[in-house]
Amino acid sequence: MAADSGVSRATVSLVLRDSPQIAEATKQRVRESMVRLGYVYNRRAADMRNQQSRTLGLVVTTVRNPYFAELMMSIEQVAHHAGYTLLQGYSLDETARQRKLLETMAEHRIDGLILLPAHGSRPEDLLETVGAAGIPHVLVARSIPGYPTDYVGADNIVSGRLIGEHLAAINVGSVAFAGGPAESTARSDRLSGLRQALRTAGIPVVKDLPLAHQNGADLVAAVLSGGRPDAIVAYSDMYAFGLVNGLRAHGVEPGRDVAVASFDDVPDAAVQQPGLTSAAGFPDRVGAEAARLLVDRAGDPALPPRRVVIAPRLSIRESTTLWPATGRTSL
Repeated sequence: MAADSGVSRATVSLVLRDSPQIAEATKQRVRESMVRLGYVYNRRAADMRNQQSRTLGLVVTTVRNPYFAELMMSIEQVAHHAGYTLLQGYSLDETARQRKLLETMAEHRIDGLILLPAHGSRPEDLLETVGAAGIPHVLVARSIPGYPTDYVGADNIVSGRLIGEHLAAINVGSVAFAGGPAESTARSDRLSGLRQALRTAGIPVVKDLPLAHQNGADLVAAVLSGGRPDAIVAYSDMYAFGLVNGLRAHGVEPGRDVAVASFDDVPDAAVQQPGLTSAAGFPDRVGAEAARLLVDRAGDPALPPRRVVIAPRLSIRESTTLWPATGRTSL
């Protein structure tokens, strides 16, 4: 039937469930093909497939990042209280590995899925796996442009704006934005908010340095090339920790010689030397809200897609307050 109607098997499966993700014209073409081929939908088999397993799936990129670890713990807690067992997997930010995990989750007939998408994820990656299986799913922390489903994450634009306003208030003259994969939606939003605030104050972002891996030495070499900016904003705390160590290896003291700020505000940010100024993304709240949305959607798959953004908070510490405003640089 897929070949006859000129669509994928995943699309046929979604049409059989009258999914709102499929255009009406495509639905009509598939239904006409069903009539031509004499296809009869097996409702009994579908009902058997739809029996609840009381399990939910969770796929994130890694557990090494404390932000993701806290996110996972809050998801598990809400799932447990709702009577669900959580199956977990790690994509390591690889789309091929993520696809295999999603296929395996679908084979285990989970009742719903929470996904922190690997960088480079496309709508079809989900449509052809959990979408084709009719599994409700929620995205956390990272969105997939053009894909209509529930999403929960921190307000990254506001986070960037808060950092930019703080750096303007301490009178920095130039800023570098360092780290994070170039294709990350979270990165682009954080940089957008940062630029908005700095532009208002007439402060340039002199360097935009994406980097997929958290290598402090590579980042520091790029940041210091051609002259040192007054401030460095790292894509996340994990990148910032590497930057701080790398700066010291070059004889540059974070906080005193260059202001450093970041995102996520993981617990270790407060105990760094100096303490790291960071915009909190509240992973516990993000995870709990995502789990609640998923439990709701598992009970009513026809709910319209919902988007929840969590307001951030900037924790200001010595990595920026120690910086001496002695005049703006010429970078």
